[in-house]
Amino acid sequence: MSRSEINDLVQALGDIATVLRDADPADKAEVYRQLGLRLTYQPETQTVRAEVDLSAHRGVMVRVRGATSTTNP
Repeated sequence: MSRSEINDLVQALGDIATVLRDADPADKAEVYRQLGLRLTYQPETQTVRAEVDLSAHRGVMVRVRGATSTTNP
């Protein structure tokens, strides 16, 4: 993506931090569940540990061997 495309995407999302802060907790939990995201609060350090299961997001991988296009001499 170009810098301009990334900027457009960020602008389209708006203030995502505010949206997440104000979202219904059950809705947030469902989004996190679908993403495979697990948040664990660490009270001794007052931090949150985020873990994600990336295997849930893997698609079919395809490898191409050799040239992907032909060239004419």
